[in-house]
Amino acid sequence: MTTSAPGTLAPDAVLRVRPVYLAGRGDTAQIYVTLSTHGWAAAATDSGQMFTSPHQNAQIARLPDGSYDEWKAVEYREPLGIPLWSASFTRSTPPEITAAFTVALAKGLPSLHHDFLAGGPHYQSPNSPAHVLAACGWETTDTAQHLYQNSPDGHASFALRKNHLDPYTEFEGPEHALWSICGGVDQADDESWHAAFTSATPLHLVRATVVALTSTEPVERTRGEIPDRHLPYVDIQSVDEAPDPRRSAALARTPNAPGPRVVDLAASAAANPHRPAPSRRR
Repeated sequence: MTTSAPGTLAPDAVLRVRPVYLAGRGDTAQIYVTLSTHGWAAAATDSGQMFTSPHQNAQIARLPDGSYDEWKAVEYREPLGIPLWSASFTRSTPPEITAAFTVALAKGLPSLHHDFLAGGPHYQSPNSPAHVLAACGWETTDTAQHLYQNSPDGHASFALRKNHLDPYTEFEGPEHALWSICGGVDQADDESWHAAFTSATPLHLVRATVVALTSTEPVERTRGEIPDRHLPYVDIQSVDEAPDPRRSAALARTPNAPGPRVVDLAASAAANPHRPAPSRRR
């Protein structure tokens, strides 16, 4: 922890904080850098910022203030074609988590995600997000409608919807998505966040997001970016304070050991084939 109580620090004091899912909003620059590096075209519209992949078969939008979601991604069968899948991230989602998904998408699109399938050059086992979470000590709760995996501290969860929905219905809102992730001390609080992925989302994209979610590597935030309600539940360290080698060694021995940095997440992921897209337009 910092030598000063977090609440007494200046709002612009730069800190290292973990876990990432309680770190709050941060710098989204890496998302923009990733898309630019991979040749995505950018356009400003009345509906927000729009980014289009080089082959125009995927789009990512940063939605305007006031929208429930901040980022939304869609891949199409062909340019201007029927959507294959969609994913969304609400406004308070830590940018490291959204960036992990974006990196994986930008790297997976050129091969239509085949490079991340079993036998592909970027496949990694375990390929299942559920197996990644289990290896990190997340506890499973089985209900009639969902299979939940909850973080050891109880402040983040991953949910798998068990009942079948028509793929077209999934596009009608995040509550219908096959996979969803949430984080925060109180889900009714504005600082809590939610991400959702429809059933045909390539599995390596969900896996990359989960790897970022479970990383114990600290992320940088200013004091003002860390939600006040999260302060009792996060580990905070000044950027000028040297890491405690004993604590680092202890973390390395736990099943929730630090994951790779965001820039490496996509290269170590796995994919599943697209499921059939809905046969009618909305």
